[in-house]
Formats: sequence, structure tokens, C-alpha cells
Amino acid sequence: MPALPEPASSILPRAVAYLAASHPDGTWISSPKDAELALGWQDITYRNLFHAVDGAAAWVEEHLGVGTGDEVVSYIGVNDERYGAVHIGLMKAGYRTMLPSTRNSPEGQAHLAQSTDCEILLCSEGVDTPVEEFRKAVPSLKVLQVPSFDMLRERGSKIDQYEGHYSESSDYETLILHTSGSTGLPKPIRLTNASLAVIGSLSEAPCPEGRTLAQAALFAKDQPMFVMTPFFHTMGALMMMRSILCKAPLVRLPTGKPPNVELVTTVLRQTNPHCGIFAPALLEQIVDTPKGLETLSRLQYVFFGGAPLARATGDKIRKFTKLVSVIGSTEAGIITSVIPADAKDWEYFEWSPAAGAHMEPEEGGLYELVIKRADPKTQATFHTFPNIPEWRTKDLWEQHPSNVNLWRYRGRKDDVIVFSNGEKLNPVGFEKTLESNIKIQGAVVVGQGRFQSGLLIEPSWDTLGDYDPDELLNALWPFIEETNADMPAHGRVWKSKIAFAKREKPFKRAPKGSVIRQQTIRLYEREIEALYSNENDNEALGTLAADADDATSIKYLREMFKLKGMPVPGDAPNNADIFAYGVDSLQVLALTSTLNHARRKGDAVTPREIYQHSTIEDLAKLLKGNSSSSGTGSRENAMTEMVTKYTQDLPDASPSSGIKQPSKHTVVLTGSTGSLGNSILEELIDSSVTEHVYCLNRSADAESRQKSAFKARGIVPDFSKVTFLHTDFGKDHFGLGSDAYKEMLETVTIFVHNAWTVDFNKTLQTYEPVHVAGTRRCVDFSHQSKHRSHIVFISSIASVGNWGEKRPGETFVPEALWDDHQLPAPQGYAESKHVSSLILAAAATKSGVPSTIVRCGQLAGPKERGQMWNKHEWLPSILLTSRSMGVLPGQLGNMDTIDWVPIDLAAKSVVEIAESRTSAVWQGKGDQTSVSHVVNPSTVSWKSLVPSIQATLEQQSGTAQRAVPFDEWLDELSAVPKTTEEAESKPGIKLLDFYQSLVPEAGGLPRLATKETAKLSTTIDTMQAVDPALMTQWIKQWSR
Repeated sequence: MPALPEPASSILPRAVAYLAASHPDGTWISSPKDAELALGWQDITYRNLFHAVDGAAAWVEEHLGVGTGDEVVSYIGVNDERYGAVHIGLMKAGYRTMLPSTRNSPEGQAHLAQSTDCEILLCSEGVDTPVEEFRKAVPSLKVLQVPSFDMLRERGSKIDQYEGHYSESSDYETLILHTSGSTGLPKPIRLTNASLAVIGSLSEAPCPEGRTLAQAALFAKDQPMFVMTPFFHTMGALMMMRSILCKAPLVRLPTGKPPNVELVTTVLRQTNPHCGIFAPALLEQIVDTPKGLETLSRLQYVFFGGAPLARATGDKIRKFTKLVSVIGSTEAGIITSVIPADAKDWEYFEWSPAAGAHMEPEEGGLYELVIKRADPKTQATFHTFPNIPEWRTKDLWEQHPSNVNLWRYRGRKDDVIVFSNGEKLNPVGFEKTLESNIKIQGAVVVGQGRFQSGLLIEPSWDTLGDYDPDELLNALWPFIEETNADMPAHGRVWKSKIAFAKREKPFKRAPKGSVIRQQTIRLYEREIEALYSNENDNEALGTLAADADDATSIKYLREMFKLKGMPVPGDAPNNADIFAYGVDSLQVLALTSTLNHARRKGDAVTPREIYQHSTIEDLAKLLKGNSSSSGTGSRENAMTEMVTKYTQDLPDASPSSGIKQPSKHTVVLTGSTGSLGNSILEELIDSSVTEHVYCLNRSADAESRQKSAFKARGIVPDFSKVTFLHTDFGKDHFGLGSDAYKEMLETVTIFVHNAWTVDFNKTLQTYEPVHVAGTRRCVDFSHQSKHRSHIVFISSIASVGNWGEKRPGETFVPEALWDDHQLPAPQGYAESKHVSSLILAAAATKSGVPSTIVRCGQLAGPKERGQMWNKHEWLPSILLTSRSMGVLPGQLGNMDTIDWVPIDLAAKSVVEIAESRTSAVWQGKGDQTSVSHVVNPSTVSWKSLVPSIQATLEQQSGTAQRAVPFDEWLDELSAVPKTTEEAESKPGIKLLDFYQSLVPEAGGLPRLATKETAKLSTTIDTMQAVDPALMTQWIKQWSR
């Protein structure tokens, strides 16, 4: 049919009637017959649409009556053809339609309803959560579920000559969309008949001879387009209008499944559309798959919008098909542009004369796009806002260096950051909070077009003097982490994505002192690139020559560290451990990928091998394919040498008789801000026999963090009996001042040593300077203390992890200690706990220092109160990863027997053991050293918990969760790309090596006996097994 430029001939009900009469069997939407794409596709015709519209109108009139033309009715549904049928059906029944996003907050939905006087919500099946949130936000809301499209079509097919009750006035507001709300609450935007009619005219905008108008390609008649955008989104709604006003069919995704690479490429291969419109983040994933570019090459045009596209991705795509960017907004509609003559300029826009585009200069060489009145047939904004002379987009652009007609998008004037996945962030509040810190002069969040945010910090130079960037970052990180908590999840800043300004390059500021964002970002362009360099730098590094010598390999590694933005100094010694400089697990993933890219021989490098070869020179050997030499000798020898090192000069025991022991305890607690430490502190505060607690923590702001953690759980403890001290366990006297240390020596009776970094990948040598040496300093403290303080050392089941292999005939590990260095699991964490336990045992014998080694099994989430189970631990990571993959392990390999202890019960057990053991030693009834086991004596199988876990994950994700054998789940996880982006939603890829150790044939962790521990702890003696209700509670806590 010809384009319908005049509003009177582009009224949606009339347009549908015209198509049904002139092209009844023409395809409107190609819809999959099933979610798995196994049954083929159904072509929904214009006749079907016409009948469904009439059926929807009749259904609405039956339930709501005929509207007056003023009432607003909202619709939320699964992303199918009902969006078109319901909207136009409501119009024929005399109602305006509003399409709220399912992603709005409850406050946002309430604001939209209030702003539009909306009292009715129609919905489809499958959207229970957003509908329930809407209903809770607006209790008076009337909610009705709409029948299926086929039922509407069937009902409408029985209706003859239904004209309806709609207005044909050009200024009648028929459809209400809304802004994203990224800078506040979403704002309703009322689109008129004339606003929508523009869609039918965009392809007719003037274009230079021999060139192609982007909108002529985008709105091409009879050309099927794949669309992945939700139909409540502005672009999705406009594409729905395209299908009707331009007679241009659509191909949609199956409902109930989030878009992913496999799903989208399968749809493209099955349907062969003429073109498609994509989110940039998905395009970036598609090109990284083996057949991604080949699949895109089948399309005549690849359109993208909503966010910038990475240059490397676009440069690849443009070689296989026509890549075209489109731009618009809810307020302005689509802005007409001409496809650049040179395909290399795909990032740029050339405005059509009909766009009315004026580029007004801004600071820093940028320009704001301002839309002025030109051609009313192609400018929707002046129909939506008929009384404005111009529309200031607040979009900032830069001019092409050699073509004055081309413009590249650079960001928003109002500071909103648009990430590559289309998520938006206004960082101003976060920045201003950071600037309240005395050490921070200025803060600028970056990340435009990237997957995640980064942060530039301008230190307050006057307060610092000479400074070490790593030390400053570590000092600031707790404050940044706390501020992060108020950010949306997609905008939170990672520690590895923070850079500091340079003294010689101060942030650009306005006369009033505020930071000029864009100028500052341009000033630090190279530093920002370094922050994100690990996203796409393997090709820049190239591969290492097969015959490279050690010096060349080390030089290559140092360049790799630089490009990856890793905190390894350029002058770090070759024998330096990279983890001593703060390299984190995500950086290890990036390093693994790059090493495998660079290597010419040998098997693929795993993250565990990087941890095992953690010095620069050992990594160079690994890089060359020689992974046999770690330079650390056998692990048994290493443990023997370390025990000897820290016990050979133990002091002799000194007389302790005659010392009157106090009636109440004064306790040192190290690591009080962690999950277990937090709960132990709560128990100690509540204990009637605890007079005072010294909390020793490595973070300077432990007190504020501790109080915030308690407050978040609704607990108001008596902190008057607590003293917080900033501690460095790698220094003598724990880095404390002499007065504080002496005061502790005079008063402390129990020393609970809980502070320990949990990282199953680190080596024993990595744990030595702070943790192992710190344990020896605990011995020295106890030996010098007035009351010979009893050390309660929190150890781990991992310290006897090889029990089953070395003692195959013994099912349970006794509550005892052995100097067999083959017993710990082969990981630095387990070995460091084992070594430290032996140091304490030697100190008990030689120095008379009493101690209790508390081996803890798996500590889980709280039973009643306590900190949430840490999301980054192995089991939460399994379930969060499963939720993203849609695949859940039906077994847990060799960890299938669940003897987990809720964290609050573990803390209660530790305090009971500490008090009982200390009392026994004082009374001469207990050994100077002993072992207790904090595990659950009541067990249950993982299999019995799977159904409740499955149901909870399905409820959260909205997708089915398949329970599969553990090895199959491992295969699924192994296939996930090892990127920081994937690790964010599938954290299990960081622990893949650990999970592979859980396969049944790997042996698994042993069972711990609790017979003697139960005599010391009533909590252990009476503990019940983990049940489905507890598992459900923990999973829900991870999603808050």
C-alpha cells in the first residue's frame, strides 16, 4: 500500500482495516509456535490482526464499557502480538493506552498511574511479578487479564462492521509511553495520532541524490524486520507502528525467554528476515561466536540504537553487511538521517534536511543537537509538544575530523551514562558522596558505551603529600564500597575499574568549582582506555614467538599487565608475587585468556595454574608452555619449612600460677566485619560473661561498617563494650600503638583469631606475610599477656581435606591434630590453616600458650539472624550462575551430603567452645591445645533440597531451571566465555577449577566427628539439618 502521510488516513484502526481489506493474507508478524523453536513459525496476517483488534475492543467493552476517550488504561504483557491488538482495540473501544515498562520500580509505576489518572491495568499471563508490584504500588488499581491473541482473533472474526468509538483528531493523545526514569521518576509522554502518523512518512524524507536515507531502509515496505526490543519500549512500540503504517512485517522472539546470542541467531537463521534492529551489547556478543558474523551477513541491514556500539565490533560487522545506527527518543521520535557514504563512518550520523537538526556549540569542542521546526510530516516532537519552538535533546556530539556533515554521539548533557547493554546511570549523587571524603577532591564516573562503570578520582593533594596509589585505593575502598550500595547493580564500580588523577593534570573545572565532566574525560582519555583495556587487547598484544627467551617472555608479561590495567608496578622484581599487588580474580580470568592467546605450545592455562605460578618469572615459564616449574619445591617441604621458621624461636613457658582469673572475659576478635565475625561479635555483646571486646580489623572504617551491618539487620547492640582497632597482622604488635597493646595484654582472656582471606586459589607463600606470621604474633601476645589469653583459632575442614585419600578406612576425622603435611587440601588456604594450627600446637607445648583449633565445615546463611551468605562463595555462586544459565546441578558431586551450619549457629558454637575451653584450662581440666569441629551432625542430601531450590530460582528468573547431573552442569559452565561481563552474571566461572574438583571421583571433603565438641557446645549437640525453607530463605537474600 502507499505511504499514508496525512493523520486522517494514518489513524491506526483505519490503517488496520485498510490492510485487512487490501492485503488480507499479507504477513504482519512472524511468531514462533513454541518457545524452543522446534515447531516452526506462524505467519499472523493483517486479517488476523483486524479480527484480534475487534475482539480486543469487544472484550474491553464487555468488561469496562465504552470509554469516553479520556480514560487511560495500562497494558503489561509478555512480548507478543497482543501489544498491537490491545492498543488498537482499546482505541476502538474509546480508551487511551499506556505501556509501562515491566522494569520500572514500584515508585515509578505509581508515579505514572498518578500522572495519567490511570485506574485500570490489563495484563497477559506470564507477568505476575511486575503486575503484582504495580498492584502493590497502586492498591486501588483494577487488574484484568486479557485473553490470548487467538481467542481475541476468534472473537473478532464473528463481529460484522464494528466501527468503534475512536477519535480521528490529529491532536488526540492515543498512546502514552514514558521516559526511562534514569534521572528520576519516569515521565509520561503522550503521543498523538499525528505523532504516530509521522512513522508512515519518515521514509519519504528528502535525501541527496545517489544516497540512502536510513529511515527508507528502516521502514521499507514488505521487508520483514527482526525486532528484539520489548514492545513497551519506545523503539519496540515504533517498530510495532512500522508494521502497520508501512506494511512492513516483523519477526519476534519467543516469549518468556530473555534475548541471548543462541536464541537470536537461531531465530535469524530460521526466518531469514530482510533486516534486524539490535541492542549493541548483543551485537558485541554475537560477533564473538563462531557463526555470528555469518548469521549477520544474511541480513541486508543491521540496525542498532539505544547505546553506542564498540568500534571493534562495528568494524567487523560492516565488512559483512550494511551497519546503520538509528537515533531517537520518546519525546522526539526517530530523527531522520542519511547513511554515511563511506561504510567506515558507520559511527557517524548525517542529518536529513527534514530532521531540523541544528548543532549548537558546547564546551570542549562538543555540540548539542537541537531540533527546530522543519517538515511536520517527519518531526514527531512538534506533534507531541505542539507549543514548543524547538526540542533540545541534551545529546552531545563531536564533528568528524574531515567531513563537516558527519557527527558522532559522545554522551548526554545531563550526565547520564549509557552502557553498551542500554542500561543508564546518573552518577552525580554517587560522585558527590565520594567527594564528601576528605581524601577526595573530585570524582567522575565513566563508562559511556562500555559494559560497566569506571571511576576517576582526583585526590585531595594537600592532605596526602607523597602517596602510594595502591595504599590510597585500599584505604578508600571500604568507603567506596559502602557508597556503591546505594547504586543500581549495573552501575556499581569495581575496585579494578578505579584510576587516580595526576597532580600535573587536575580535573577541568568551571569558575564555580564544579567538575566539567566531558572536558575531564577527554583529558584522561588514555587512562580511561587503560581501565577498560582488558576488554579487547589480545589482538594488540599478539602472540609470543615460540623461541622467545626468558627476558622476552617477561617483557611480554609486563606489557600484558599494563594493558590489562593490573596493579603490578612496572619496576616489580621478577620474583615478585603478583597477588601481593592486589591482582583480583576477575583480572586472573583476563590474564588466563591472554596467556592462552599468546602461548604457542602446551595445554590451555587455567586460573589455578596462574595462582600456582604467581611470580612474574614463573608466569613467564608458564607462558612459554613450561608449567612444570613453579620454583616453590614440594608443598610438603614448604609446609615443613614454614612450621620450623615460626616455631624454632618459641619462648619457654613462664609460670602462670598465682594469677587470679577474672569473673568475666575480655575478648579479642579479629576479622569482626566478615560473616562469621559479625555474628560472633553479636554473641559476645549479648554474652553475660563477656565484659569487653576488642575488634581487630584490617580496614580503617571497620567500626562504621560494623554498625551499618548491624543496623541493616535491624539490630541495635550495646557498642559501649566494644573497642575497634585498626590492625596490620603483618606488623609487630599487630601495628597497634603501645598504649592499646599494653592495655590488651593486661585484660584479654580469650583471643578469637578469625581474620583470614578466603581464596582457594592463592598459594601458601601468599598467606605467609600476614596470616601465618600473624598467627605467630598471636602466640607472642598470649605468652606476654597477664591472663595467658586462650587462642581460639578458626580453622577449616580444608586443613584435613585429603583425609579420605590418606586415611581411606576412616570415615570421620577425629577431633585431633596431626603433623602430616599430606592431609591439607592442595591449596594455599588449607595449607596455611594447617601450618598455623601446628604453630599453635607447638606453642602450647613449648610456651604454655593455650589454644583451641576450631575446624569449621561449610558455614551457610543465617537461621534466624546474621549476615547474608556471601554471594561470592562456592555454593551461592553455583546457584546464581545456575539462575543465569537456566541449568541447576541435580547433584553436588562429592559434596552431596549437606552438613552445613547456619552462620548464626556457628557463631554461637564458637563462643560456647571458647568459654568452655578457657574455663577448663583455668581449672586444670583441659589440655593446653585441643581441636573442636563446627559442622552439622544432622545431615541431609542435596537431592532432597533441589525441588525447592528449582522453584525459587524459576520464580526469580522467570525461566525454567533444568536439573541436570553435576558433570553436565560443569560442561555448561565450561562453555561460558571467560570474560568479566559473563562473570558478573555467572560468577561460577571464577571457581570452575574448584567445581571440577567436586566430581565424585575426586574424593571430596571428609566428615568431621563432633562427639567431643558436642560436650562443649549445646548448639552443636542440638543442631537440626538444613531444610528447604532455609535454602529458600538464603536464595531470596541473595536477590535483595
